[in-house]
Amino acid sequence: MSATAQPRPASLSRLHREELSSGLIRISCQFQPELLNDEQFAQAGIPLPPSLRTAISKRKAEYLAGRWCAREALQLLGLEGIPQLTQDRSPSWPVGAVGSITHSHGVAEVMVGDANKWLAVGVDTEQWVSTERAARLERELLTEEELKALSGMTPLQRANRLTLIFSAKESLFKALYPLTGKRFYFHDAVRRHPNSLTLLRTLSADWPKGTQIPFRWRERQHSVLSWIALPKPR
Repeated sequence: MSATAQPRPASLSRLHREELSSGLIRISCQFQPELLNDEQFAQAGIPLPPSLRTAISKRKAEYLAGRWCAREALQLLGLEGIPQLTQDRSPSWPVGAVGSITHSHGVAEVMVGDANKWLAVGVDTEQWVSTERAARLERELLTEEELKALSGMTPLQRANRLTLIFSAKESLFKALYPLTGKRFYFHDAVRRHPNSLTLLRTLSADWPKGTQIPFRWRERQHSVLSWIALPKPR
């Protein structure tokens, strides 16, 4: 049964669809945990994983929203199913697709690519970090090179730059972890150029230290959305 034939859960609203490139779909929706009940999973045709049965409503709502958007995106690519929840809690996508899911402050975002055209996808959305929190997080999230680039900026400019880099590095992890199987951290990549991140350690033979990986982003009133979509080599 198609996703459009399933009643949309009452906890989800404002579904937005967008084709970013050939075979690359972004879908987002808003979710309200206070409107969620477990019956909505069955109504939507999306199984509630056993590991989430005792979770708080916010976590369940995030899962339902992400899988609903993922199924919509997959169907736009001519594919069926939803990503499964793996042991490390990352999504396992149906054959023929690569994708990524992110949630923040009542919004779920999903990006899905046709695996014939795209090697990997990573997406992340973050609320703008406050100036006070940014000052506490700078050394945790940024390399010395990135910290030097903040010199002369106002506290608000520093906070916004930190938020963008934070989001881009989250997108990088989501894109490369499925390819390399290797965990890496914020100091393992640097924003040396405006539109790319450079790896500071080797993750695999295909992803050595020094590799530049392009990313894109959109600034919004309350948040930033970043993504990495790696084309499949021809």
